[in-house]
Amino acid sequence: MTPSPSRKAWRESQAAKTKIKPSKRGKVRFVPLNAVVDGGWLGSLSLRELRVWLVLHRMADKNGNLHASHCTIAARAGMRREHAARTTAQLERRGLLRVRVRGRTVGSQGKRTANEYEMLAPPFMNSASSSTIAEVK
Repeated sequence: MTPSPSRKAWRESQAAKTKIKPSKRGKVRFVPLNAVVDGGWLGSLSLRELRVWLVLHRMADKNGNLHASHCTIAARAGMRREHAARTTAQLERRGLLRVRVRGRTVGSQGKRTANEYEMLAPPFMNSASSSTIAEVK
């Protein structure tokens, strides 16, 4: 059922009064996701790589940066910590992710703090260059 013309006009006037603007975050957020699907990466990623990439994509801010430990990634992706660590390294080798290991250790067990990640807008499968999400804006 479509709204009546008067109802539609009322909604548009209310939107104009409140100055609703489309979010830029929503547009930028889908750039890497579209690149993975449209660029031919979807079929070449393993299920584990895809799960970790989606978790990291969900956790990233509007510029594609995030801080997360392997334990956090593993818990959200439903896998063991060792698999999350191995998979983030695989994604970095593929050019979908940039990892900055933070060197400070916590406690007597030598556990590291959360790593810093930068999501990269993946290149098309036949292209060799990659750019960050901030550059795509």
